[in-house]
Amino acid sequence: MSRLMGLNTLAYMNKQADGKVDQKTLLKEISELGFTIVEIRREYLTEMDTDIDAIAQQAKRLQLDVFYSVPSELFIKGALNDHLAKYFSETVALGGRQLKLTLGEFEQLTPEIASALEKLLKEYPVHLTIENDQSVQKGGPEALINFIEQVKEKQLDIGLTFDTGNFVYIGVDPEEAAYKLKDFVSYIHIKNVKVTDDGVVLSGLKTGDINMKTVLNVFPDNIPAAVEYPCGSGEEILSNIAKDFEEIRSWQ
Repeated sequence: MSRLMGLNTLAYMNKQADGKVDQKTLLKEISELGFTIVEIRREYLTEMDTDIDAIAQQAKRLQLDVFYSVPSELFIKGALNDHLAKYFSETVALGGRQLKLTLGEFEQLTPEIASALEKLLKEYPVHLTIENDQSVQKGGPEALINFIEQVKEKQLDIGLTFDTGNFVYIGVDPEEAAYKLKDFVSYIHIKNVKVTDDGVVLSGLKTGDINMKTVLNVFPDNIPAAVEYPCGSGEEILSNIAKDFEEIRSWQ
């Protein structure tokens, strides 16, 4: 079975000198490259309602599954983020089937919090997934396991997004983390990084320190994955994405 592959629009972050990414214009190209999933980034939506509507229509026509990446946390000071319903609503408006957040300041999944999450998950036909961020307290394997085990006890449909590169920022080996978390992971971010004298920096698929093939092979093929790193600049982006896509496909 071939792993379903997606492209996070972060791949295009260096396409324009001003750093702006017009996501609604990229979907046809992403589909033609062979991806079946596009991961839309909320911070790249410049005209929220217009962009969402255009992306939803185009993705439906191209039969692309839409995942939605929101740079926000599930928990703020131990309580649920007040904007959760808005993020779920935006995901539905996009025609999306998955919403990604980071964990935030999680303390305990109280009955009240579990009930509020259950209500949201029933109201919106969206899979919620939590990504490891670049901090030990909010994105380390132990913090994620503590959260997801409580989630499973409450029988809530929440999974983890495993970001390969983010573990390097906190000094955790991505392969070791993969073995610890693989039973809870529902999505993978393929992101390579390199440790330099100036700190950890984003890199290309094969120029970073992570053996991506080894890490991906920890997870079963039915877990989708998305390319999530800058794929060059200007006109070279398209060819770089195509080459990396074929490289990843060759591992399966």
